Amino acid sequence: MKRTFKAVVIALVAYLVADRAMLHAQGRDIAASSCAQSAAQVEFDALGKGFSQAAASSQRDAFRSQCLVSGRTQSGEAVAMR
Repeated sequence: MKRTFKAVVIALVAYLVADRAMLHAQGRDIAASSCAQSAAQVEFDALGKGFSQAAASSQRDAFRSQCLVSGRTQSGEAVAMR
């Protein structure tokens, strides 16, 4: 069981590294500054929809984290959810 778990973890890490490498090779990965700009837009949209400052900043942080981890953002994704 322990051996299987290790194999699954290694396979997952290999997949994530390969995915990130493909994004970089294709020139579709985004810079941290792009994530920050999109995250600021999410916060602005959230404030416009009536969220409190704390809730809007939480959405901003969540979006930025997702963007930095995945290396991609999709149009239409950078909006506050309600």
